[in-house]
Amino acid sequence: MNTPLLVGAATRSDRLEGILDWILEENRDLEIQDACIGAFLDSDWSSTAQAINSQLDGYAGRLGVHGAYDGIYLGSGDPLVQQLAQKRLIQSLEFAEAISAKQCVVHSPFLFFGSHHACHSSCLDLEATINRVETTLTPILEKATSIGCVLVMENIFDRNPAPLRALLEKINSPYLKRSIDTGHAAITERESNGPSPEFWIREAGDLLHHLHLQDTNGEYDYHWTPGRGTLNWSGIFHAIPENETSPHMILEIKDPIAGWEHLKNEGLAI
Repeated sequence: MNTPLLVGAATRSDRLEGILDWILEENRDLEIQDACIGAFLDSDWSSTAQAINSQLDGYAGRLGVHGAYDGIYLGSGDPLVQQLAQKRLIQSLEFAEAISAKQCVVHSPFLFFGSHHACHSSCLDLEATINRVETTLTPILEKATSIGCVLVMENIFDRNPAPLRALLEKINSPYLKRSIDTGHAAITERESNGPSPEFWIREAGDLLHHLHLQDTNGEYDYHWTPGRGTLNWSGIFHAIPENETSPHMILEIKDPIAGWEHLKNEGLAI
């Protein structure tokens, strides 16, 4: 990354008004996070979608949503758990379709008890987990493909990026790509000697379609404003591949404008 990048924000619809002018003035990336909540997905959310569409009239930026994740485990072999994941994520995609969003964040399935050196190795459960995830994702990916919405899989408890790469390479769909949360990577770097956020970004390469930008000191998922924690923001931005299209750049923090101002002052963002 040689030039500053345009950054946007994640927000719930009831907080969109507070950052709307900032988003619209530069057509910044935007992620609507209402679909994270199961109760919202079970409600009649059509009026919310209509309100979002009205607020974003004329918006020409890149719009995404965050899909359901509470209790959603993509790696289960239990048919009922698979059905729950399929229902919630298809509901999330229906909401995405209603607001013309073209990206949907889903959480990584790679949870593990034990040493970071052993997790999801080929001699343990990697192949079996990938097969279970592929079974669960099949109808979800069919829906995503039909509406032109890319699923981006976010690192959560992942201790290294290799299992996610193996999963995406096995499924090999243009509608399943990578999302990296800088704070999550920093936590596993501190707690289990995992790779740095910069390494995660470089390793993802062309599979990287989305970034959650948030700061932390590595002890908890604080979602602090950049500059408050210990992350190397210059290193993070310079690790982003210089492709024709940058990943969605999403500040997932309480005050995204303050985060943007810090990154702009560092010469990293516009």
